[in-house]
Amino acid sequence: MKKQIFLVLVMSMILLVVGCGQKAEVDQPTVNEGALPEEPVQKTVQTFGTVQTKDVQGIMLDLPANIEKIHVQEGDKVKKGDVLITLNLKEIEGQIQEKEDALRVSKLEVEKMTAQKDDNSQIVQAENNLQSLEDEYNELNNELNNKAEFLKEGAISQNDYDEFKKTVDNKAKEVENSKISLESLKQNSEVNKKVDVLNLEIKKQNVEALERSLEILNDKIKKSGLEGNKIICDVENGVINKIYNAVGDRLNPEKQIMSILDMDTLVVKANVVEDFIKDVSLGNKATIIPLADTSKQYEGSVTRIANMAVVDNGETVIPVEITVENVDEFLLPNSNVNIQIIAE
Repeated sequence: MKKQIFLVLVMSMILLVVGCGQKAEVDQPTVNEGALPEEPVQKTVQTFGTVQTKDVQGIMLDLPANIEKIHVQEGDKVKKGDVLITLNLKEIEGQIQEKEDALRVSKLEVEKMTAQKDDNSQIVQAENNLQSLEDEYNELNNELNNKAEFLKEGAISQNDYDEFKKTVDNKAKEVENSKISLESLKQNSEVNKKVDVLNLEIKKQNVEALERSLEILNDKIKKSGLEGNKIICDVENGVINKIYNAVGDRLNPEKQIMSILDMDTLVVKANVVEDFIKDVSLGNKATIIPLADTSKQYEGSVTRIANMAVVDNGETVIPVEITVENVDEFLLPNSNVNIQIIAE
């Protein structure tokens, strides 16, 4: 009986040893020699940014005009050729009309002064008068000489001779006065000619000044890009950003009337914390996710990295700019986006 019990115990120990050996073999891991190595995890830089436009067109006009009507509102989409503002141009149109009238009168005055001939009639009359007096004096002087002979011969009295001599002397004075008068006329004529030349030159200068003023006024309108009295949009695909004036306002040449965002120049601007800027390079791909709809994604690439750091909310960051490749109408200026920049 004891022998049977001993045999049972021995058999049980053998089975236990065999079972443990089989379990050890099962627990050993199997090695698959043909398995591929795991791919490295792609490194990204996470940041936050806003959608902006690189180009913003400001509208300014140097014209004496008032705003009559504003045809758009902030946020409106506009395209090239759209009417933005209607102006009241009566003031500048009145200035142009006034200059044109003054120019026309000045040209007529120049034409009249140029056509006028020198009036020498007074000089000619004075010369004829002098010649007549000189002839009379010569005749009287000859007669006086004859009377002197008569006086010697006793044919006339001394009194008669003296009286006639007074007549001759008076005529000589008339001749002298006539010469003085003629010389004065000639001098005045020369002065008048110089004055006329100066007046003509002044009129010509006035014509040139009026022409320049007209050219400036017309150029102001031409360079303003107005069509009639209307300000026209010059951006192919734009959005009204800001309107700085109201109906009735007078234009200020140093102040913008409105600004337009060029939607064809949309970019995302963001700041990268200085700890991670080493992982960002020009050309890095980026994924842009708008907060307005996180199910949407846009592809882009880094096209600008600032050459200086700035402090934003107490944190040192470097501004970067990302160009968006698949822009659509959902991506709006000033909207917020999350950004994943794929680091190299």
